[in-house]
Amino acid sequence: MPMLRYTHSEHGMSTVSFHESFPRMYGSEQRTYAKVGAITLVAVLLLLIGITIGRGVNISTAPVQLRIRAGSADGIEAGAPVWINGIKRGSILSVRPDGDSVLIVAGIDDASVLRADARARIAMLEITGGKRLDILPGSRPDRWNGTVLRAETGGDLASMFSQVGRIAARASTLLDRLDTTIAAANAIVADRTVQEQLRQTLEQTSAVVTELRRLVETNHSAVDRLIDDAGAVAHQLRDAIESNRPTVERLLERLDRTSAELESLAGKASRLATSADTTLGELNTMLTQLRSQRSVLGKLLYDQQLSANLDTTLRRIGGLVDTISRYGVNVNVRLGTRP
Repeated sequence: MPMLRYTHSEHGMSTVSFHESFPRMYGSEQRTYAKVGAITLVAVLLLLIGITIGRGVNISTAPVQLRIRAGSADGIEAGAPVWINGIKRGSILSVRPDGDSVLIVAGIDDASVLRADARARIAMLEITGGKRLDILPGSRPDRWNGTVLRAETGGDLASMFSQVGRIAARASTLLDRLDTTIAAANAIVADRTVQEQLRQTLEQTSAVVTELRRLVETNHSAVDRLIDDAGAVAHQLRDAIESNRPTVERLLERLDRTSAELESLAGKASRLATSADTTLGELNTMLTQLRSQRSVLGKLLYDQQLSANLDTTLRRIGGLVDTISRYGVNVNVRLGTRP
């Protein structure tokens, strides 16, 4: 067997050399080591092949099956683990397309923790790849009754890189537009006319600022007096309000009482107007009835024939009364027998 040997030179440098501490192996021992190596290599290859094939073989004996509907499989396949609250509770039995969606059938060992609002989510198993199905049990008091769960699709590295690519493309477009804008702005600023106008604008602005500063410095004392006068006026106004507060309060109370009385008077006037309106309505009805001659008084007032007949009757009664007053009344009355 070769061994490592360290040696030091006269310059202090170390060197490594091989030497054989045991005699070389020949014959049966060499063949034995070759057989052991071959058997080990075959065992490792069989183990790798078994792991690869076993990922797609379902040996679960889960008593409960869940049906999950998702918009897309998002890379999940049969044999993927199923997690509930971070604990592995089963695996995916099958994944098949169903119309415009995907129907996932999963098997778990216990569904007693699932509630009516349970849902699923397809998530990344490891950072290097693989998918898993997370079941969110829900929080409603009633238990899950076997309905199909809705699944959400989680993000993974591929989708993240895709999003980064789209963002990079948009950023490139934005940078191109920004470059165009900066170029246009440089072209505008490079114009002599624009430069002159900017210079004049800056000069005018500087002149205005200087004039304002000079105006403030010149009228500084006047501004101070104006501020002092405004403060004094405000103080006097406050004192006047405080001194006349009782009078103002009494005036407000009187105005309140006057307003209440006016409201009462307005109510009485409203009731009076309503009564007058009712009376006028009744008078109109009465006049209508008189004009339509539906009553005796109406007929006496408006019926000409009745008036003429009544006048004739009264004249006749007057003549009869006059005859009776002259000649008396001759009454021939027989009682109890016929004439």
